[in-house]
Amino acid sequence: MIPLRSIASAGVWFLTSAWCLTSSSVMAQDAPAAPEPNLIQEERLPSEPHEAAIPVGPPPTPAAPPPPAPVTVPVPADSTSAPAAAMPPSPPSPPAAAIAPPPPPPATEAPAAAPVPVQPPAPLEVVTHSRKLLQLEPDALEPRLKLANALFQLGETDGAIDEYRTALRFHPTAAQAHAELGTALMAKQDWRGAVSELQEAIKLDPSLTQAHYSLGTIHYTRGNVQSAIQAYQEALRRKPDFAEAHYRLGLVLKLAGKEKDAIQELEAAALAGLAKAQYFLGNAYRSGQGVEKNQVMAITWWSRAFEQGLPEAAQALTQLRRLAAVKGSLQTKQSKAAADAFRDYCEQIWLDFPDLDRDHNGATVGTTLLKLGRTADALPVLLREAYALNEAAHDALVQLYERGLDGQLPPHGQWILTFLDNTAGDGVVPSKVALARIYGKGQGIPVDLPKAKGYLKGLPRDEAKRILDELSADSTKP
Repeated sequence: MIPLRSIASAGVWFLTSAWCLTSSSVMAQDAPAAPEPNLIQEERLPSEPHEAAIPVGPPPTPAAPPPPAPVTVPVPADSTSAPAAAMPPSPPSPPAAAIAPPPPPPATEAPAAAPVPVQPPAPLEVVTHSRKLLQLEPDALEPRLKLANALFQLGETDGAIDEYRTALRFHPTAAQAHAELGTALMAKQDWRGAVSELQEAIKLDPSLTQAHYSLGTIHYTRGNVQSAIQAYQEALRRKPDFAEAHYRLGLVLKLAGKEKDAIQELEAAALAGLAKAQYFLGNAYRSGQGVEKNQVMAITWWSRAFEQGLPEAAQALTQLRRLAAVKGSLQTKQSKAAADAFRDYCEQIWLDFPDLDRDHNGATVGTTLLKLGRTADALPVLLREAYALNEAAHDALVQLYERGLDGQLPPHGQWILTFLDNTAGDGVVPSKVALARIYGKGQGIPVDLPKAKGYLKGLPRDEAKRILDELSADSTKP
């Protein structure tokens, strides 16, 4: 277990979101839906990280744009004593290409495509079909719920609510209908009505995991922290591997001051693969809030979230790379610590491959795998190491871009070019040099000498002149 004592020392967490039902069984225990709130505020480097204060209040409707920052949202009048919180401005988003690392292509020819799975009918088709069935049998429960779900997916929330209530007139003890009506009322911010329906659903069928989870979200939104804790805990008793419930429960426990319990819940969510939880663990290790500062662990968790495409994790790694890329007389104690952390992170990758023999000649895990012919394993590891500023892995990727690999991998892979673009933007000199040569020579792309020269800005004059002379000589060759 990876320790974490606290994600934030201040601030209130916003735990609600716009809801969308995807099928008539969306509330069922075996497939709870995990709503996606925008909870993330990025850490700022090189200064000490901050934790964002998240306003408590009802969630926006699905169509509502996010409020401009900063903004202060008061707690609803019927809430308990959770203070209003100011939302600071978000940092600039990373470039579009940096949001998720491009996956390496398959090292060998892809197998024949698997049969295309049958797609579920579109909501409009469900609406049409369900209405035809209901003309024949108006009191049928299943088509009524399917109709309501489809209307909800189409954004016709009022129509969906009417259909759920019609279903309950015919079937007042249908727990699923109560649960789904409660969810639809949440989208209308009718908290009182939603609580009533969800509680009735739980009374009729206590096994409805999503109903407990939804109830926890409403309780938190209304400032009822203890009730929210109980509801999330009940959801987890029904489904212990419910990662989103672990995550939400951890945030609420933290707010309640139960830090030890919060640690376990947030850690469970991160280990289950929830990118938001991984990002927050990285923040905790970076800032030392509740744990001993450990930049290697921060990079580890941020990298996991980054590989899932979380923009905030990409931005955190970008800022730390920019700090670590500072060299020479400009290097500070903080930038050296960042560079050392990236180096130690690459060292840790060896632990994931205990079968490899290490030759101690500057080889990395990725280059070793490549040498052994384990190309499919090598490519993602090389990318991970190169993003962590490992020069040997970087050089290996540049060679793969230029030459490819023995018929297994064609040259000029876009995924490598994207990596070079991202890290050059972070100030990584080897990436700038590689791109200058790629654009100057037209390797896989049209020749663009002005762009090549742009990448050489900021390099020592002698080095920039040497590369420009090399490019000029190449351009005069027949």
